[in-house]
Amino acid sequence: MKNCIVIGAGNAGRPVAKLLNYLDVEVTMTDTKKLDEFTPRFQGYLTDLEKMGITLSLGVDTPDITGFDAIYLAPTIPESAPIWKLAKENNLKILDCEYISGLIDEILDMDKIGITGSFGKTTTTTMITNIFQHAGYNVYHCSSMKQNLVSEALVNDIIKGEHIGADIAIIELPHGTLGLLGKMTLKIGVLTNVLPEHLSEFDDSMEKYAERKSMMLDMCDKFIANCQCGDLVGYKREDTIYYNMLSSFSDEIDTEKYPPKFTGFFKDDIFHINYCDDGKLVDETFKLDSIANYNYENLIAAVGVGVTYGLPMDAIKKGINAFESVGGRMEYLGNFNGADAYYDASFGPSIRQALEAIKDKNIIVVFGFLDTTTIRDKKLNGKIIGDYASMVIATGYAELMGELNMDNAFELLNAIENKDVVKLAVCDVEEASELAVKYAKEGDIIVHLGTGASNSYQEVKDKMIKGLTEGSKRYARRD
Repeated sequence: MKNCIVIGAGNAGRPVAKLLNYLDVEVTMTDTKKLDEFTPRFQGYLTDLEKMGITLSLGVDTPDITGFDAIYLAPTIPESAPIWKLAKENNLKILDCEYISGLIDEILDMDKIGITGSFGKTTTTTMITNIFQHAGYNVYHCSSMKQNLVSEALVNDIIKGEHIGADIAIIELPHGTLGLLGKMTLKIGVLTNVLPEHLSEFDDSMEKYAERKSMMLDMCDKFIANCQCGDLVGYKREDTIYYNMLSSFSDEIDTEKYPPKFTGFFKDDIFHINYCDDGKLVDETFKLDSIANYNYENLIAAVGVGVTYGLPMDAIKKGINAFESVGGRMEYLGNFNGADAYYDASFGPSIRQALEAIKDKNIIVVFGFLDTTTIRDKKLNGKIIGDYASMVIATGYAELMGELNMDNAFELLNAIENKDVVKLAVCDVEEASELAVKYAKEGDIIVHLGTGASNSYQEVKDKMIKGLTEGSKRYARRD
C-alpha cells in the first residue's frame, strides 16, 4: 500500500492517519468540515497532522478518491453512503477494524491486557500496571490519563517509541477505542462494569452500548468481568472469571447465576479479597489510601488479573501498596479554610461509590459540565447528587468544546428532588470553587464531580485550585 485516503477527520480518522503515516504510507485526510468549524483544541490536533506530513483536504463534500490504493472510512459513515459504493467501484482496499487492529498487534508484539467498562477503567489500568512493574516486568501502559482519546494516545506512544523494550502492554480500551481496535488479541480482557453511559452515541440503546463492550469477549484468551455485567453482555463465555464487591450496591447482583471467583468486602474496616486456589480458600487483606468505594472494586479486578496471570501475591501486594489515587478520582487537593477539597470525574451511578464513604459529612459539590460529544442524563445526575450534597454549584462552561451552555447547569439543578439542597448556577469551575469556600464550614467537604476532571483534567483542576485559593483569601476565617 503506497497511499491511502482517510475519510473523516474525527476521533477515528486521526489516529488511523497517524499510524499509516508512521508506517510510511502517504496519507490524505478529508472532511466535510472546514478547519475553522472544528473546536480550537481539535484544530490544534489537525494542524499537528500537517506538520507530520499528512495532507489535509477539509471542507470537501465529495472527495476525489482516484489514484489511491486504500481508503479508511470513519465508523460514523454508514455503508449506504455514496462514498462506500465509490470506493468499491474503484477497487480500493477498505481498511477496517480488523486491519487496523492487526497493525497494532504486529507493533505491540507482546502479551496485552485490555481493560474496558463504563467506569473504573483508568484506575484499574493503573493498578494492574503497578502490579506488573513490581513483579519485574517492563510495562508499556496507555490510559486516558495520557489523552482522553486513548486510541490516539496509543498511536502517539508508538510514534515516540514508548513501547520499545516492553514485555507486556496494559491498555485501557474505552468504547471508541474498542470500535477502532476491537480485533486486537489480548492475553486477558477485563470488563469493570456496564452502566448507562455514552448512550447518545448508540441511539439511546443500552443494548447497542453493551454490544460494543461485549467485543472484549472475542478479543482475549481469558476474560475477567464484574458480576454486574452478567446479564448485560451480548453473549456469555462459560469460562468467564467473575468478581464481586459486597456492598449495598451489590444486593441486586445474581451471584448464584454468575458465581464470583474473587470476592471483596470490608470487615472491621479492613478490606479482604477471598478466592479459591486449588480448592483452598485464600483470604488476602489490602489497604488503599482512598475514600472512594469504587477504588476497592477496581482493586478486586486488578488482583484478579495478577492471580490469573500467575504473579506471586507478594508482587501483587507491593504493586497495590505503591498505588496512588489516579488524578481526577477523589484526588485530594488540600484543606481550604477548614474544608477538605477533592477532585473527581464521577457522574451518573458512579457518584454513589465516590461519595458513599463521606455521606455523613456536609458535602458541597462543584458540578462541572456534563456533555461532551456525548449527551448525558442531567436529570439522573441531579437526582443522585441530591441524596448526598447540602449544596450543589453547577457550571455551564464546557472546557472540552470551549462553549458556554447554562441550560446544562439549570437542567441538572432542577432535577434535584431534595428540597434542602442549596442550588447555584455559575459560569465555570473557578467561580464555583470560590463560592464553595465561601459557604463551607470547618469540617465540610468540597468535591468536584463531572467529566471535565477526565477529558480536560489539568485545565479544570487548575481552575478549581485557583478558585479554592482565591476563596480562601477572600473569605478567610477570623474566628
